[in-house]
Amino acid sequence: MRVNLGETVLRINISFAAAVTLTLIVDESGLCATAFFCCVIHEMGHIISLMFLGEKPKLIELSFYGVKLERFGASGIKSLGEIIIYASGPTANFALSALLFVFGNTDGTKTAAVVSLCVGLFNLLPCQPLDGGNILKFFLDRHAEHRKCEKICFCISCLIIAPMAAAGFILLLKSGNITLLAVSGYLAAVTYRKEKSMDFF
Repeated sequence: MRVNLGETVLRINISFAAAVTLTLIVDESGLCATAFFCCVIHEMGHIISLMFLGEKPKLIELSFYGVKLERFGASGIKSLGEIIIYASGPTANFALSALLFVFGNTDGTKTAAVVSLCVGLFNLLPCQPLDGGNILKFFLDRHAEHRKCEKICFCISCLIIAPMAAAGFILLLKSGNITLLAVSGYLAAVTYRKEKSMDFF
């Protein structure tokens, strides 16, 4: 599905719609719906900061692999602005979490606060395509050749995903909780997809 929002194009892939629909149907606890809401807040943080700095997104694409923001060609945003854009997503989650902790008076709001906090912290991991990984790559690009930076970021991503997947597998065996393993699988799929597009060898 494609929707024109002025100069911005919103594209929703069928994989995203199917994944969200299936998750919301299967999940009886409402936790997935809460996590989805926190992810929306996260992405809104990125979009609002981008527009605040004077630039509109050219394309917002929702797919199984996450949200892709494509920007117009040349950007007038300086280095500090780029860091602000990457950091604004986790910051939005931390702000939401703080508000819910302070003003929330139900178990549901407390749970949402924890989920929002976890979403923010998770996205700060130095693993692409997460915000922490993009911030790391931004700094590496300023001090080393681009292709080398890509390789370093890929290796760091693998070093994070491997123990996370192992911990997720142990958690699944002990408690039946598949969340961490599923997140690790998602990151592995995205990292592999990115590695194939970079053509390292």
